[in-house]
Amino acid sequence: MAYKFRIYPDEAQARLFRRTIGCCRVVYNTCLEQKRLERHRSEPRRLTAVDQNKQLGDLKEALPWMKEAPHHCLQQAVIDLHKAFTNFFEGRAAFPKPRRKYQNESFRYPDPKHIMIRDGEIFLPKARWVKIVAHREIVGMVKNVTVSLSGNHWYASIQVEREIDEPAVRDTIDVGGDLGVVHGLVLSDGTVYDLPRMTEKEKRKEENLQRIISRRKKGSRNRARALRALRAFKAKIVRRRKDAKHKMTTDVSRRCDVIYLEDLKVANLTASARGTVDDPGVNVAQKAGSNRNMLDVSPGETRMQIEYKMRRSGGGVYYVNPAYTSQRCSVCGHTEADNRPDRDTFLCLSCGHAACADDNASQNILYLGRKARAGGLPVLACGSNRGAGRKQEEEGSSQIAQAA
Repeated sequence: MAYKFRIYPDEAQARLFRRTIGCCRVVYNTCLEQKRLERHRSEPRRLTAVDQNKQLGDLKEALPWMKEAPHHCLQQAVIDLHKAFTNFFEGRAAFPKPRRKYQNESFRYPDPKHIMIRDGEIFLPKARWVKIVAHREIVGMVKNVTVSLSGNHWYASIQVEREIDEPAVRDTIDVGGDLGVVHGLVLSDGTVYDLPRMTEKEKRKEENLQRIISRRKKGSRNRARALRALRAFKAKIVRRRKDAKHKMTTDVSRRCDVIYLEDLKVANLTASARGTVDDPGVNVAQKAGSNRNMLDVSPGETRMQIEYKMRRSGGGVYYVNPAYTSQRCSVCGHTEADNRPDRDTFLCLSCGHAACADDNASQNILYLGRKARAGGLPVLACGSNRGAGRKQEEEGSSQIAQAA
């Protein structure tokens, strides 16, 4: 596990951190380009992380300013590149892309022997003692420290290793959860979670900051200052959203033992409707607005947080096919598209049941999940087997939807 704390470097330390980020980016991109060139040679050879780490000395001779960065951080950049290639070849990620300035600005100290922590300070190689606000006790053996920049704030993520007892399995209270656009999450017990959205005032401020950047000369200090202001504004929005989401998912993991969720394919739901030149799309602007609203609540992040928090506390997360869950009546089972007169209302044309559309969908998700587990049909659980069981889960969930 990891602890993330805010740190307060002085001007010299902050300058060192920024240079280290830049040096790690140069190492990463140089090694990536080297591996690309090797692939196109007539007799390509396999470059390992060890081979490329041995060439760091030559790179420092060619670029003397690289010597300012801690050597272990540069070595870790090479290791990160090869982990990215491993994830690509094993189907977990796309082909590695070059790192860009102002994106994912971070670097890692991999050797715990060079890291010390005392009251209010942390020792990092070359930066020496840096002020840190540790709002909770660090339990476990420190393995590495990652320093990152978000907006104008510096953070240190301290990864530790410790032994914990296997949590007792909880399987008493189960609920269904509907991931929505208007509401972040609606549970079948009536609980509604709303996530913070950007206000109209904040949207105007973001537009003004972007307008200021467009009017500044590229490469000027004024443009760099405007870019820093925009990054700081966006980082503030991200921190607020992340705080609310962690509070929501923590409350969910404490409220229930088992939760059933929709197996939404977010990438498909948020695909563009523009189409092609020969076959242009329809309602493009409306679909773009819907995509923005869905990505604003980030359902994928919600599922990930619920998964690891439920797993850590002994609970379970199961996924069901979302087909027709918004059109099916949770009382009589009648399924019809006209049961949804609008986005927020559900009105069954068969039995007259009226309810909030999200609450009705959560009741259907709970029903489908319980029926699947009781009948022995495959319901996809959280964990590493999620991708492997995709086809089996779709087949089983389609049977549930048809039977309902």
